Amino acid sequence: MMNGAPIYTSKRTGKNLWQEYRIYPDRLELQSWCLFHTLVIPTGEILSVEIHSPGFIWGIKLDNCNLCRHVVVIKKSGLFKRIGFAPDDPEKFVAVCKSILSGC
Repeated sequence: MMNGAPIYTSKRTGKNLWQEYRIYPDRLELQSWCLFHTLVIPTGEILSVEIHSPGFIWGIKLDNCNLCRHVVVIKKSGLFKRIGFAPDDPEKFVAVCKSILSGC
């Protein structure tokens, strides 16, 4: 079910290259200027969501996440299973994300 209104939207900032990251009840939508695409990750595909300190991560990086506290989503399948990005409030993003995952 693709619901229309997000339950959380990260603010656009310089650290996330003015991209928008949204949480819906059934998916995440991660906008990426670099990939010219919005990644849609259904909740059933999410293995974990974690906060990481600044530093290098393996996987796809959607913004300047290596330079600041950021979120890493680990997917169950696909070519790129680790996706890093820097929402404006990593703690709140992860908390809301975990709340929709607990319903799965």
